[in-house]
Amino acid sequence: MKKATHVSLVLAQFDSMRETGEVLEHSYLQLLAGADVRASATDAKSQRAFRFVVFGLHESQTSAEDAVDRRMELTPWIAEAAEAWAGVFAPFRHFGEANFLDPQEPGSLYESLVPEPPAGTPIVVITSAGWTPNPVYDMDRIMDFGAGVTGIRVGMTAVPGLHSQQTFSFPGGLDFDGITVTFWREFAAMRDFAYGPGLHREMLRRQKEETLADRSSFTRLSALRSEGTWHGRDPVVW
Repeated sequence: MKKATHVSLVLAQFDSMRETGEVLEHSYLQLLAGADVRASATDAKSQRAFRFVVFGLHESQTSAEDAVDRRMELTPWIAEAAEAWAGVFAPFRHFGEANFLDPQEPGSLYESLVPEPPAGTPIVVITSAGWTPNPVYDMDRIMDFGAGVTGIRVGMTAVPGLHSQQTFSFPGGLDFDGITVTFWREFAAMRDFAYGPGLHREMLRRQKEETLADRSSFTRLSALRSEGTWHGRDPVVW
């Protein structure tokens, strides 16, 4: 299985609820468009939301840059967004498994990692979670995990050092793992939230002890390029 070295992200926010648009044919390792259905109180299968992501995995920075340069061609529906932002990232820490590169055999996503950035550098964190039917999906565990994600999002209001948080599901229901994308002022702010007192630490404990999700991944990334605004400003500049 080929692995990635870089990530491209496009975020788009619309004034009216709509469905996830099409992603045109491409040669990247993966390019998926998904919806933040939790923030829109809609069912994941509907893919109806106000906020969307185009999440790309790439074999090189050149490929990731190309996906950002061609975003209006590959996903022309984002041109209608009230606000949009795009960026290129390099992972500096990654662990766990996800199914974006091979749905049949989930695994690690990245071929290599870049050095950790200096303290005080803004970072982006992408997490994922997924389930395997055996022979069908365990909906009780999935709903339990989803309730935890919703609770964590509510509890992230006014967290110091957090620019924004969003979760996305992809077309096909559970065919692809869902992701969260969070923008942080620096590693220390993310660490204090993730591992300090609160629901997130409790959910980490439950995942370890009860396996609420069959697989999960956690990736910290450095920004190499950023264009546009998200919630009124550049999310990787503080």
